[in-house]
Amino acid sequence: MSADIVGGQRAVIETANAMRADGRAFALVLVARTEGSTYRKPGALALVGADGVHVGVISGGCLESGVETLAREALRAGAPRLTVFDTRGDDDLVFGSGSGCRGRMHVLALPGTPAGTREQVDAIIDAGSARRPITLTLHTLAPGLLDCGEVTIRPAPQVLVIGAGPEARPLLRIGQTLGWYCCIADSREGLLAPERIGRVDRVLPRRPAAALRELSGERFDAALVMTHVADTDLEALRALARANVPYVGLLGPPARRDELLAQLHPSERDAFRTRLHAPVGLPLGGEGPEAIALAIAAELQQVVNAG
Repeated sequence: MSADIVGGQRAVIETANAMRADGRAFALVLVARTEGSTYRKPGALALVGADGVHVGVISGGCLESGVETLAREALRAGAPRLTVFDTRGDDDLVFGSGSGCRGRMHVLALPGTPAGTREQVDAIIDAGSARRPITLTLHTLAPGLLDCGEVTIRPAPQVLVIGAGPEARPLLRIGQTLGWYCCIADSREGLLAPERIGRVDRVLPRRPAAALRELSGERFDAALVMTHVADTDLEALRALARANVPYVGLLGPPARRDELLAQLHPSERDAFRTRLHAPVGLPLGGEGPEAIALAIAAELQQVVNAG
């Protein structure tokens, strides 16, 4: 397995989980509310440890020293602390952060150790670890600091890659950087060697139908069909027609897509009416596995973040 570092919101959750298990003091920093143009939106997380660990960002770097100060104050007080970063005025360009974002963020630091906030911090970590969203009431999170409203913290996407072809490794590397949870399935076990595909959360040496049966109890945001073998892709599409996966991407040109769809039962084709992306990927240009992987990742990022 690759030693590459997982990024995104997932990195914050995994670091918090590890520090909690080790008994190390930390604060979760949450973007609770925003107005105007901001680098991060409500639900974004960062972590600041009492030992100086800092994982995740809420700005392009211009506000991170303020985030660390806020987290240290929360850790010293053993209670939530709130600050508002306002970069809407012209003065901020000269005398403030200089970010030029023209927005305002209400940022909350929640210490992970005192009993008063431990329950909320545990709930955030546990939801992220279980890969499920969590919606929190702001005045419950920070009594007296925030009044009304809610904030939802979304989990990192979970992606199933069916086919360990040449695009799989660069796609998985991009997904890892973004903090996706990735599972790959292929009956050709030689293609699944760790030194070939790199780091993956789960590897299934199965044909598509068998893999989807084994994964039937799990939630996936997307499934990518990219085996480069027509009959295997067809098997995958037939299995995915019955699966509750909102985004299905099919690798290959339009003519190949049409040939595969023509072999499906009409009810199976209807099941893909609003969720099949074929050819998968944004038209970014370029060729080869790396360019194709980038195009696929870009489209998936766009669709997942659009809800």
